[in-house]
Amino acid sequence: MNFIPESPVVRERLFLAIKWLTYGWLIYNGYQFFADESLAAQTTFNGQVSVSEIISVYSGSIDTAFWIFLLLLLELETYIIDDEILKKPVVKWSMFALRALCYAVILYAVYGYIVKMLFQADMSTFPVTNPCDLVGQNFSLLTYVEEYEAITMENCQALAGQDLWRLNGHDIIAPHKDLKYALNVSWIDVVNSVVWVAVVAILEVDVWFQLKGQDKGRLQKTVTILKFVLYAILFGCALAWWYTGVFLDFSDAFLWLFAFFFIEMNIVRWQKEIEEEAALTTANQ
Repeated sequence: MNFIPESPVVRERLFLAIKWLTYGWLIYNGYQFFADESLAAQTTFNGQVSVSEIISVYSGSIDTAFWIFLLLLLELETYIIDDEILKKPVVKWSMFALRALCYAVILYAVYGYIVKMLFQADMSTFPVTNPCDLVGQNFSLLTYVEEYEAITMENCQALAGQDLWRLNGHDIIAPHKDLKYALNVSWIDVVNSVVWVAVVAILEVDVWFQLKGQDKGRLQKTVTILKFVLYAILFGCALAWWYTGVFLDFSDAFLWLFAFFFIEMNIVRWQKEIEEEAALTTANQ
């Protein structure tokens, strides 16, 4: 049974509907990241986050917001705005400036992920005879990645006899295996963010060649192989989040891969249009 509509118009409408549904879902996930990080900030910084700490505390939210903005800019360039308009200096340089802003913030967010990973890695043993003695001393227990709860008489008893560790500089403790788990997840964040930067760097090369109307030639094979490797790593990061039980990051990772599938499809269509126009021009000469 063929589920793909035969009508080109219907196929195009379906393509656009799925595309914008994906983009909308990414925006909703961005809100969820902000909500989770806001709750975490209430514990790690008692809600008093300085300007210099914003990037490390809200790295996921900031990263997601500017990635969505960049995604929409790429959508405009590769699908919506006509080539002749894109080539106008005011449009070309405006798009360049907006993308440069996105890249600057995204790179800063990568730095934030690294800072967060180093924060999770800075731990030491926390010997305590009776964990219940910590009740009422503003200590928190790491229960999940960026999820904390106050030490109470109800949960302190479960900590007795466990190998407790503390995040240095913060009144946050947990069994060593839980802190190690959080550190491993933060490593996935770092790898994922760095690889995505490499992906969009390659897409910038694609857009540049498209606007110049030039054939990538031998570079095309190298770009294709490199993209395959990078997307495979990103797919691996998604599976790693699933394996570690971070299902919001897992679903978000697949959504981003799906979203950039549409950008790649836009570029393929764009290239096809350029080739058809070139062939038509040659035939009319």
